[in-house]
Amino acid sequence: MNPTATALPLTPDLILRRPALFTTEPVDPATALGALFAADGAGKGAPKSAAEAEALRRLAGPLAPAAALLPGRERERAATLAAWIEALFATAAEGDRVEKRLERLNRSAFVVARALAGEPVEAPFARRFAEESRRRLFPRRSLDLLLAEARAATRQPLGSTPEEWEIRSRKLAGGVAEALVGGEPSPSTVEAANAFVRLVRLARVQDDPAAGFHLAIESPPTPSGAPPREAMVAAIAEECEAIHPLLLRGARAVGEVPLTFRAALAALLGLSIRLLGKIESRPDDLLDGKIRLGRFERYWTLRLARRERFA
Repeated sequence: MNPTATALPLTPDLILRRPALFTTEPVDPATALGALFAADGAGKGAPKSAAEAEALRRLAGPLAPAAALLPGRERERAATLAAWIEALFATAAEGDRVEKRLERLNRSAFVVARALAGEPVEAPFARRFAEESRRRLFPRRSLDLLLAEARAATRQPLGSTPEEWEIRSRKLAGGVAEALVGGEPSPSTVEAANAFVRLVRLARVQDDPAAGFHLAIESPPTPSGAPPREAMVAAIAEECEAIHPLLLRGARAVGEVPLTFRAALAALLGLSIRLLGKIESRPDDLLDGKIRLGRFERYWTLRLARRERFA
């Protein structure tokens, strides 16, 4: 080697950069996680966000009225958790490269981890999330599980087989239930949560036929990309058959969850049974958006749950 040789200048490709995971730059605000973790309001405390309550209504869909039976503080916890989950899975469905979406998931997870550890963060949402976890822990296992499911959905939106779809929906339900109650849920609670997850997704089949549930069919798709109507109706009926026993087994959870959740869970079960019964009797109508829970049905179900005496 010639000791007098001139060293090559460092090009941008040769400069060691800070790993994207640890960057302090905000996530792209045009994305779901960027909007949720926006730094506006930094240093002004952690104001409550009406957007989180709206996220809970969107995520729960036709079962959202049951949230009215939660105590105010528990409803806020559910809304905060729902906003985070919604942003995670919205990221999985965004249209840019998989690597970019995974990077956003990882960066947001780093911000949450810092907030949970007591470090100062700019995002008001992350501070609210940490404050709620200090009140009652968001178990690390449940947060890791929800992140893992969002990463899996980023790489592959649905399971490749009905069995894989059942496994993934159960994992998601378990993560949601554990994060919400702040501890390991009973098997019946996971069964109930799994039924709710699958029923809410099934109810949205008109908006997104491919994402409503795993279609265990081999019929060729229509020009729009959706399976033929007859195959969709058959798949809806099969999914109803899978959800029904989950609800029956999940009913035991009313006596197993913490007392503050029991009225809301009873209402969730009542709304779910009514909605599932309508879909089972008229699966074809679901594709046309004709199946809804009426105002009186919602009111009466919540009234019965509110009047129930839970030990």
